[in-house]
Amino acid sequence: MTLTERFITLSAALTGFDATELTATGMSEIYREFVARQVEPPLYARLVDALADATADPRAVADKDEELGELARAVCHLWYLGTWPGLRGNDGRSAPFPLPARAYARGLVWSSFGGHAPGAGRPGYGTWAERPAGATGGEER
Repeated sequence: MTLTERFITLSAALTGFDATELTATGMSEIYREFVARQVEPPLYARLVDALADATADPRAVADKDEELGELARAVCHLWYLGTWPGLRGNDGRSAPFPLPARAYARGLVWSSFGGHAPGAGRPGYGTWAERPAGATGGEER
């Protein structure tokens, strides 16, 4: 299994999206390389090993080990929002670290509700004037 495949397997366990959906974002290799630069290799390896089993529960892993929990949450944050929240350093604080704009546009948060990132895509001329498919309620004015 390649490093990217291992990262996608880990990410699928954490995000609830399957490997095909994660790969379709076009961000898996970028995110894997980014995480590899941000996180100490032994910590990352511990998280990969803890979630290598398909039956592993990410919440149980996070509850057992605070350090792994923080890293797991950071990886989820990266996939969903396209930003890196950072890991707490010795001072107990972390700061967000933005990635390229396309990370925002490809964030899982948008596809989780069937939407698009505001300002990052073109849904089509005039689509703002039409009621979304399946929308109910409201009256015509």
